[in-house]
Amino acid sequence: MNRQNLLYYLSNQHNVLVKFLLFVFTAFVIVSMLPEEARFQKSFELGRVWRHDTFYAPFTFAIQKSDAELTKDANELKQNTRKYFRFDNELAAERIRNLPTEVDTFRLRYKEAAKAGMLSRLDSSLITHISRWYKQGILNNKLSQNFSENEIVERSSEGVTLKKDDAYVHKEMVMDSIAYFIYGSNTWFDKELESSFLTAIIPNVQFDEQYTEYMLKDALENISKTRGLVNTGDLIIRNGEIVDAKKFQILFSLKNEYERQLGVSIYSHFWLAVGQVILVVLILILLYLFIIFLRPEIFEDSIKLTLISLLIIVLLGATSFIHNSKLANVYTIPFCVLPIIIRSFFDTRLALFTHLLTTMLVSLIVPNSFEFLFIEILGGISVVFTALNLRQRSRLFLMISTLAIVYCSAFLGLHLVGGGDLNTIDVNTLLALATSAMLTLFAFPLIYLIERIFGYTSDISLLELSDTNSHLLREMALKAPGTFQHSLQVANLAESAIGVIGGNMLLARTGALYHDIGKIEFARYFIENQLTGVNPHNELDFDESAQLIISHVQRGIQLARKNKLPDRIIDFIRTHHGTSTVHHFYKSFLKNYPEEEVDEGAFRYPGPIPYSKETAVVMMADAVEARSRSFNALTKEQIVLLVDDSIQRQLDDNQFVNADITLRDISKIKKVFKKILIDFHHVRIIEG
Repeated sequence: MNRQNLLYYLSNQHNVLVKFLLFVFTAFVIVSMLPEEARFQKSFELGRVWRHDTFYAPFTFAIQKSDAELTKDANELKQNTRKYFRFDNELAAERIRNLPTEVDTFRLRYKEAAKAGMLSRLDSSLITHISRWYKQGILNNKLSQNFSENEIVERSSEGVTLKKDDAYVHKEMVMDSIAYFIYGSNTWFDKELESSFLTAIIPNVQFDEQYTEYMLKDALENISKTRGLVNTGDLIIRNGEIVDAKKFQILFSLKNEYERQLGVSIYSHFWLAVGQVILVVLILILLYLFIIFLRPEIFEDSIKLTLISLLIIVLLGATSFIHNSKLANVYTIPFCVLPIIIRSFFDTRLALFTHLLTTMLVSLIVPNSFEFLFIEILGGISVVFTALNLRQRSRLFLMISTLAIVYCSAFLGLHLVGGGDLNTIDVNTLLALATSAMLTLFAFPLIYLIERIFGYTSDISLLELSDTNSHLLREMALKAPGTFQHSLQVANLAESAIGVIGGNMLLARTGALYHDIGKIEFARYFIENQLTGVNPHNELDFDESAQLIISHVQRGIQLARKNKLPDRIIDFIRTHHGTSTVHHFYKSFLKNYPEEEVDEGAFRYPGPIPYSKETAVVMMADAVEARSRSFNALTKEQIVLLVDDSIQRQLDDNQFVNADITLRDISKIKKVFKKILIDFHHVRIIEG
């Protein structure tokens, strides 16, 4: 293959290459978010029955203390830790050096006291005692009373020494001694003099809070995290035993040690990565195969595949972040947002299948994988089926309530089956599940955001568009009332038929309501709006009338785009006549001008033909309803013939070859149309 042929081949395979790269990118991102350590394969929970075989220690390991035990050890250490005091040598020397000067100051300030002989004892003897007390260490009695230890640790420039509390002189003792020197008793008579001494005597042994905290922190960090050993071959737990607190801590210690040993091994890391890649690739292959065989139109659209991949990646990323950061219980994450979003843009089967595979991927991250899978799969199923019809607010409340009940019931059932009871149930997990059910409501603003980013239309938007009080439908009801009534009848027919053969009923109804909006501008040229009996087509040639009728499709597309209708609705406007002919004017031209050569293309709609069940059914409903209006009265037999003939014309004209619809589906559609048309029909002469 030369270079030119290679480039040509690659250009033709561009779409396949994009999908392959998307697959590889999705797999790579998911694998990167999975835990980097191996996981202990045996599951266990406190208070549950051990369902595995009798288990013996595979190797020797230390039993880790529980959080409660570590907390208890820390509290005991805080209560019993020594308090550190700093002996300030410089302060003692400074105070001893200044004592003679301060005593002389006292003599001068208190002359009256000196005359009375009260300061006669302020001599060198007192200075000697105070100096000795400073050297021994004066301790602030208020500080020392805060501690009950008999021993304290002294820090000084000479080092750290352990001393008895009574090795120091308390400031209160110093003041009592000074009072003896002055008055001969420990009672102060001169308060001003007492206050001066209190200011002068500064304790030189102070509590060292910073160093005490430092030593406490160091001691806390060195608390032993283990207690005892389990040797290789020791019995850990028997099959059927309850995992009590003691056995749980042993199993928990074994699990941590097992994962630690594997984590430090490069060899184990390699095979762990290989295993994760295998599982992720397998799950993604199954998802792609499901889409290829059951929803090929999604596989053909790379943007839709990208949206599904992004939703899965975001959900796994949120789970990984919450799990690793320990910010909240992983059950708080609204996992059921995923099936709601996919159900809104695609269908129920894809929503369920994607949710199933995504929960399998998430189970590789979260603990208690079986419990997680069981609860989330049941929750996803309940959400998908209760979200089928959200046309009323009560349905929204029903969806959230049902999800919360399913979540909590599943968790409670698993807890009881595992050997637990109501007294040991984890209330925090129940609250997390209930919170998750409430947070599922965030699916709806996310749906709105996705609509704006990707240009898709959800069932919620279709529900808003199907409201007959919307601007465009209200305008059609005022300017083209006959067309509006016709559209309502087509919507009823199409919705009922899609409900029988399977499909998006809301999409079919909404598309039918808007399929003829192009008639608003020239409403009087369409017979259903001619209330006065005057037909403007009488003044036009047959080919001119045909072109005016045909143009309502293009005008409808333009009006829809002007009003920002989604492409899914515009498709109904574009395809509801396919490439069929304007039968009335075409036959009239042939009848009136038999000798002229007719250009059939001038009487044929430009198309395209319907490509889906919904657009095909609306095309059938439009033709059948239009013909039924051309009769004043219809018998049951005439309705049967009318329905059969109208749809057979379209089949003969190859209008449904691109639609995913079978002859069996068409047979069911006919039965629905016949039943409904027996109940109502109106006059109509020509079709548009």
